[in-house]
Amino acid sequence: MFDGYDNEDDYLRFLKQSDSYSFQYNYEYVANRYGEGNDDVELETATVNISLSWDDSSTPGYTVSYYVDAPTSIPNEWTGDANVIFNDIRHLLESDLDGVGIGSELHKDWPL
Repeated sequence: MFDGYDNEDDYLRFLKQSDSYSFQYNYEYVANRYGEGNDDVELETATVNISLSWDDSSTPGYTVSYYVDAPTSIPNEWTGDANVIFNDIRHLLESDLDGVGIGSELHKDWPL
């Protein structure tokens, strides 16, 4: 039994909040390097757009999709791809989700 529910799926459905959510986060990255020093760089700011959607098939939970809108090409020599960036800001998303009552038990098939 799961907190008074006959099975885990019913319990997860009980925890569901809204059907979908959208989040945006700014991410500063190195767009270009001009020299050897840490200060010899050009920084740009990308926007990480994240969508969560409720998926009731198989094990219920929220699926995540995201894309990075950047003014220069990513990945580059100094900055990883969209998966690396997502994992860098993931803690911000998880904190915001905790704030609206969506715990990690509702994260379904999220990238690592």
